[in-house]
Amino acid sequence: PSVVGVFALWSQSRAARILLLVLLLGILAVLPFALVRFPPINDYPFHLARIVILAQLDNPILSRFYAQGSFLLPNIALDAFSAPLSRLLGAENTVCLFVELTLMLTLAGAVALHAAAHRRISVWPLLAFCLLHNGIFRFGFFNYLFGIALALFAAAAWLYLPRGPLRLAVSFGTCIVLMFCHLEAFGVFAIIVGASELQIAAADWQQSRSWKPGVRLLESALPMLATIALFFLVSPTGKMTGAAIHYSSGLGTKFFGGLFSLSSGILWLDAVTAIALAGLAVWLARTRRLVLSPALAIASVIMLVAFLVVPGAILGGLYADARLGPVLAILVLLSFDLCADVSRRVEWFVAAVALLLAVVRVAALSSTWMHYDAEIAPIVRAFDGIEPGATLFAATSQSYPRLISDTADKRAVWAPPLKHVASYAVLHAPVFVPMTWSDPTQQPLIVTARFEGVKQFQGTNPTIVSNGAGLRAFVTELDAHLRDKGWPKLEPAYLLVVGPGLLKSERLPQTVRVVSSGDNYMLLKFTQ
Repeated sequence: PSVVGVFALWSQSRAARILLLVLLLGILAVLPFALVRFPPINDYPFHLARIVILAQLDNPILSRFYAQGSFLLPNIALDAFSAPLSRLLGAENTVCLFVELTLMLTLAGAVALHAAAHRRISVWPLLAFCLLHNGIFRFGFFNYLFGIALALFAAAAWLYLPRGPLRLAVSFGTCIVLMFCHLEAFGVFAIIVGASELQIAAADWQQSRSWKPGVRLLESALPMLATIALFFLVSPTGKMTGAAIHYSSGLGTKFFGGLFSLSSGILWLDAVTAIALAGLAVWLARTRRLVLSPALAIASVIMLVAFLVVPGAILGGLYADARLGPVLAILVLLSFDLCADVSRRVEWFVAAVALLLAVVRVAALSSTWMHYDAEIAPIVRAFDGIEPGATLFAATSQSYPRLISDTADKRAVWAPPLKHVASYAVLHAPVFVPMTWSDPTQQPLIVTARFEGVKQFQGTNPTIVSNGAGLRAFVTELDAHLRDKGWPKLEPAYLLVVGPGLLKSERLPQTVRVVSSGDNYMLLKFTQ
């Protein structure tokens, strides 16, 4: 009966067929997650570890090291969703579900915004699938990406709803939600709404030559202004505004950062996708089968200006400018639509291209993820022997993953990214991994005062040890801290070193012994 029902829905209307295709593409988007346990996403391990810890803060061991911080932060979508739900589904299932929902909602939000702007449901926004698995997703900026998905829906609601108190109330509520998801997601919503209202105000002013369009613009901005004021009043992050603003050096940083923000990490796949999309767009434009939404076109221009103006780092967040790359590409795509009078053959040809590209991309990503999962799994299994209450430090022989991966060495650290793999240790036992991200201005998890010095020593990244001498020096320094009475007693203590060329033949200090090793890692235990 269910199959019959699907076919019946398919035959009912053109809109129903398109929505079924959206559902199919959404399922395809999350398929790689069903095939692996450890997705090769840079920040995924510490996101998962943080949810594990937040869900178990009543554990006496974990509560020695960690405490719950404020949830009034513009970066807590994952935590607010996953921390309570993980008690029912488990942390791994819940975090995976959140990421899968992010992908599916982004595609659905693109379809909704396109329909609101063009006033019809079309197959054209199905092509947005090709922008889902991008460089920002590979880094694991999940709060931001989830916020972008909601921002697309919120902008669609703004365009659908008539002007009045209901739209202002709905907008204020969504602005608050978006602000707590991520500051830039709130900004994206404001840009889309602002572009739409600017277009309407310009047209009204040309007709009336009065001050009323300006008043309506100010009225439309009220939900955003109220949300910003509330943010400065209640959020600890608001007190950091103006700090840690950094513009990247180099003339091509912005341009190449934008390009790499769209990359899946598989060069040939990105090339095939770009050629297919460009070829399709050129053909449709030359045959005059495309139309333009002025509101989304204006939003695209404003988003481009924002991309050029926003610094590379702000409020402790990296790639603040490059994060706008995928949403800029989505807006440019959504600005266009097929002409209403195109033939059904052309319409379904576009749908077929979107579906074919989706299948090719998912097949390539799934194969790559499965290969990388096989490399990550042995490292995680090595944590099985770590005792509850232990402390795990981290070092690496690799440089850190970068968004602009324009050399073979920079691409190698993505194959797979092992920067934060030590955070997976909490999957097996309540252990302290000082590297796990726990910033009171960005995350609702903090390290207790007693262990703050240990965290400051490790930092939020593994220590880079480029050769055997560097590894010996770091082990010696760490051992001195472990024996120093200024530090709390950390017993037992471990050190995970990841990356190729670990120089296993080098003589290590007698204060450590190798408890596990593989082609791309060593797990060391400090002797007492």
